[in-house]
Amino acid sequence: MVRDDGSRSLTAFISVIEWPRIPAVYLKDFGNIKILDFKKPNSTEYRIRFLFEEDYCRLHISGDLGELIAMNYRNMCWNQFDNFVNDIDYFQEKILCHSRPFFVYDQEQAEEDITKYIEEHNLYDDILSNGYDFLCDKTEVIEVFLTDVLWDFTLETGIGSKGYDKFSEIDGDICDVISDFGKRETGILDLYMLAFKLAKEQLKISKED
Repeated sequence: MVRDDGSRSLTAFISVIEWPRIPAVYLKDFGNIKILDFKKPNSTEYRIRFLFEEDYCRLHISGDLGELIAMNYRNMCWNQFDNFVNDIDYFQEKILCHSRPFFVYDQEQAEEDITKYIEEHNLYDDILSNGYDFLCDKTEVIEVFLTDVLWDFTLETGIGSKGYDKFSEIDGDICDVISDFGKRETGILDLYMLAFKLAKEQLKISKED
């Protein structure tokens, strides 16, 4: 299963959603409240529940992948949710709260991103003149600089305040891009949308049968 910090991929859950067998899907209609349940066939695992409050245009998602609440003034409801399925950025704008991160930070990727940034912006000489000229070669200079910048790096926030201060000494514009170094999507929103889409398709097939 996926770790709580969201740092692992969602491969396990995706493999279930792409299960060759038909997913177990249930729709309960209570008028203003509609509940769509999605889970692995013949199991209580890999559950995702979509609960629509039609009168408040509010969606609650819960299950094995955490919780999320989203709201929009008119189309956050069962019959119009397709508007969000193929536009995740649009959906993300409507999210009020969520328990699982949308992004995490990878330190190895951050090292690669920073090294590339230094090369593209010709910052090596600036690093040297900022107290790194005692080192032997370019590779060592970059390695020590990376160690300083990533001193307070975390999976949740990426480069911390100390790293930012160190980087800003050689590049005053780093604030525009520093939050992107090492950043990657967890894929949780894509997973929710895929589960909803497949569940709705299965409901349609069931009706036709």
